[in-house]
Amino acid sequence: MLKTVEIKNYLLIEDIKVNFERNFNIITGETGSGKSIVIGALNLLVGSRIDHKVVGPKNKKCIIEAVFLIDDKLKDKFLNFDVDFENESFFRREILSNGKSRAFINDSPVKLEILKNITQDLINIQSQNQDLVLDQKSFYYNLIDCDEEINSMSKSFLFSYNQYISKQKALEKLSRQLNSIKSNADYNKFLYGEIDELNLQNNEEEGLEQEFNNLKNYDKLKNELNEYHQIVYGENHSLISLMNNLSSIINKISSTSNDFMNLKNRYDQIKIEFDDIISTINKKSENLIYDPRRFEYVQNRIFKIRDLLSKHDAKTTIDLIKVKQNLSSKFLNSKDLENEVQSLKKQTQELENKCQILAKKIFIKRKHRIVDLQKELQIILNNLSLKESRIKFDLDKSDQLNKYGMDNLNILYSSDKGNNYNKLIKIASGGEKSRILLAINVLFSDKMRLPTLIFDEIDSGTSGKVANVIGDLMKRIGCKSQIIAISHLAQVAAKASNHFKVYKILSLDKPKTLLRKLNHEERIKEIAAMISADNITNPALDQATELLK
Repeated sequence: MLKTVEIKNYLLIEDIKVNFERNFNIITGETGSGKSIVIGALNLLVGSRIDHKVVGPKNKKCIIEAVFLIDDKLKDKFLNFDVDFENESFFRREILSNGKSRAFINDSPVKLEILKNITQDLINIQSQNQDLVLDQKSFYYNLIDCDEEINSMSKSFLFSYNQYISKQKALEKLSRQLNSIKSNADYNKFLYGEIDELNLQNNEEEGLEQEFNNLKNYDKLKNELNEYHQIVYGENHSLISLMNNLSSIINKISSTSNDFMNLKNRYDQIKIEFDDIISTINKKSENLIYDPRRFEYVQNRIFKIRDLLSKHDAKTTIDLIKVKQNLSSKFLNSKDLENEVQSLKKQTQELENKCQILAKKIFIKRKHRIVDLQKELQIILNNLSLKESRIKFDLDKSDQLNKYGMDNLNILYSSDKGNNYNKLIKIASGGEKSRILLAINVLFSDKMRLPTLIFDEIDSGTSGKVANVIGDLMKRIGCKSQIIAISHLAQVAAKASNHFKVYKILSLDKPKTLLRKLNHEERIKEIAAMISADNITNPALDQATELLK
């Protein structure tokens, strides 16, 4: 239930606050007083698109705030959107002069989509332009499925259907992965074979490059090593003999004077390092053998490794080894995926079969339910002076599952007792659509509790007996759900439990819209003014008094 609405700096409204009551609330006022402005503000509150021009003359931000009394049944929906739930919840929307807006629920900022999603279960604004509502299949399916048995079956179906869709999506995703792996299987095997054939070792490219460099420069190295041998082992004054002689001399000096002992130790270390270097050079020299076949092998292996590094965007042989491991895991994953795909296919098929069985049962139940609904609806349409009109719930079987089952629903309308049917949305006039929607809401209210319903001059174009019927029907709905309606008909206004008036005043030579609740005496005068076109007469006052009894 909508408990309170406060509107600040919205068009001609400076600041109004109204406390609505349960049951049937009516809003009246002169043409141009701003009745529709109030509805426009409520539209913004539930997430409709904004125009920066709605910001009032103060040029500050516009604020629309409402307090709803909410049943615990909606608690899960709040929590699913990570919004705090309160039985008395506050909703606020702020619009800045630059057109930007912010939304809040219980003082927590929320995205506009969340505001829309939550408020759609709290308030339903219905104006003369009913095309959007009347064209929503969910609107009519909800009416048909109000039956307790069908409702229970539909919930079971929807639960299974959502599982089926989820499994189907997972199956499609896995199948794409498997097909991708299979389509690339031969190529992946080729890539794997290229790397596996080389039997790579970690970082072996460094050793290969050094070996290749030695073999490539063999002649130059050999000549330099020959020169080395002449210097180190030559017959005259070889480096070895000079180093040994020097060692002998330093030993003698150090034995004569302790001052040279430290230098002798330092030389000994140099000699040890010198001997090790000579030994290492000799070994490398001995192993330096030119083998054309080895040279060709090393060269080809380096070229192959470089080619693979480039192909796989790798830097080292360690990276190539990892590529090989990944390719190997794809072969293993392919087998696992095949098993998983088969398992998902089985689960999906089982769920599809379950859904089809449920959908067929629901279709039969709906077919029977539609007959009764059409009869009930026709009685209400007759009372609304639409005796020639017929509404047909055209329910056909469908080959495919959908979120409603295995059927397809179209709402058809005939203005000539059912001789010619066409889609309701295409042929019914605005006034007819309004009354048809009212009739459907009456059926809804008999079966389940509706959110707050707001009607914007749904009685436009009617009078007399039809106006009385509309008033009675609104009062009937109001017994179970809250209604807030704008009306220009005295017969409808008199049926309301609570009466509010919108009026305009001049404040500092500027128009200003206000809204207040009327007491009984004020209601008599307001309804009398509606009867006598603002020129209140005694007969009009008497008629207003009679209508309010």
